[in-house]
Amino acid sequence: MSMRKIRPVRRIFEICLSVVVLGLFSGVAFLNFYRINFESLEGASRTLRWYFMVLATAIVISLAAKAVFRSFPIARIFLVAAVISFMAFSYDEIKMLVSHDEIKTLVGDDNFLKFSVGCWAVATLLIGVLVGIFSRQAVVLPTMALVGIIYVVPAAMSLVQARAHPVTVNDPKALALTARRTPNVYWIVLDGYPRQDVLQEFFNFDNEPFVQSLKGLDFTVYDHALASFPETIFSISSTVSLGFLVSGTGSSLKMPPSAELYRAVRGQNVVVNTMRSMGYRYIHFENGYDNLTQCPMEGAICIKGNVQSDGGVIQFDEFNLAVLSKTPLMDLIAAFANRSADQSPFMKGAVHELTNKLSSVPEHGEPFFLYAHVLAPHPPIRFRRDCSVRVVTPDLVDWNSKDRSAFLDQLGCVNDEAIALLKTVVQRDPQAIIVVQSDHGTAFRGQFKKPFDAWDQLDLKERFGALNALRMPAACSSYAQGTVDLVNTFSRVLSCISDRSLPDKVSRQFVVWHGDMTSVHEYRMDSE
Repeated sequence: MSMRKIRPVRRIFEICLSVVVLGLFSGVAFLNFYRINFESLEGASRTLRWYFMVLATAIVISLAAKAVFRSFPIARIFLVAAVISFMAFSYDEIKMLVSHDEIKTLVGDDNFLKFSVGCWAVATLLIGVLVGIFSRQAVVLPTMALVGIIYVVPAAMSLVQARAHPVTVNDPKALALTARRTPNVYWIVLDGYPRQDVLQEFFNFDNEPFVQSLKGLDFTVYDHALASFPETIFSISSTVSLGFLVSGTGSSLKMPPSAELYRAVRGQNVVVNTMRSMGYRYIHFENGYDNLTQCPMEGAICIKGNVQSDGGVIQFDEFNLAVLSKTPLMDLIAAFANRSADQSPFMKGAVHELTNKLSSVPEHGEPFFLYAHVLAPHPPIRFRRDCSVRVVTPDLVDWNSKDRSAFLDQLGCVNDEAIALLKTVVQRDPQAIIVVQSDHGTAFRGQFKKPFDAWDQLDLKERFGALNALRMPAACSSYAQGTVDLVNTFSRVLSCISDRSLPDKVSRQFVVWHGDMTSVHEYRMDSE
């Protein structure tokens, strides 16, 4: 074959291979994201949409660059686009590399986000320039293809293996109970709301006005209530399962697979199935952000809060934010946002979002069981004391000790809105059963930076001391007596409905290791 014929064939091969490289490098972040989260996601469609959108954008920009830099080979442009696409979703790793206390002190907390974005921009520009320069070498293209394969293949094999051995999840059986009375049931979870004595001891905050307001609405407030687990997915699963879910003993304690826990949190659990068997409709309030507490695909009446209604501000849910948080976009918005703005592009998760939807709940028929998981007062600290909005990055993990004062301001906002909500419920539905509780307490002592089996008693008290309050019809007042831990909440509720006393579980506390999300350490808390 003559050289004239070889060159076009080679050029076509290089272009095709460079597109493959672009596809590989653009897909690494999404493959890893889906591999880690596939048990909590309803299929791969949203992940694939994101991937193809990023890939298409990279190709279009590459073609535009070719139109500007006509002498620069398109195959080399695709290689530069490949590393930029990869770096675009590597911001989180670069931010972690520079997230040292010494660096934060040097640049200042107010400037740290801009500093992180600057570091990422410099690194991305440098790598892009280097690839652009060295891509003229013939060895670079096959080398990058090999690197892309090395990145993708292990993750793909791990995902295939996991999908080939799916977790078998059984539908929890309903308890054999008969309804003797059918009050509507409202279960309102205020995420991360601490117990009154915890607020006093760890924050020097007097929450007596809020507690007295609850009592004034005929709530029984449990001064010694404890969560069984320090994280939402485990705690809520425990509450709706009327038990602790752990298997084994001693050092071999294990949690069920996360797929089972996600089903439990989203309505496939003992409590919901029992309520349905007694004629209740299950209504699931989706706060519009949190992927964990999104509406189940079937079997529930879904009411959505935090939904964009005025077309003015884009509302991101947790899935989109989880993807975009791997890029610098979220930090750029937070760093340069108008601090006086009364809207946030991120989630809100406020109590009033439930209040605004309350009138639509009875439209679906009675009796009903409403589960509403409200993100506040859990960080990020996005509300001031007057409930105006603070624009912050949507980080649900960071309990920064510097935010303690701001957390109390947000708590004050939650208190006001919660009392307004409860007054409305009591006025409209005076015979209802109303549960107001948290799923866990706060973690400003840095508990999750410690080994899961090395928490001290103060760590435990702050994180496990949770709000729990219960309002029963007068005929069920006896079922509200004593101490009620979160795990025993629905034993009391079902006792009222069935007029049959169900036994409480003895309090137990567990922390799950994040390494495998199944290994468990059990603690013995000091008696209070």
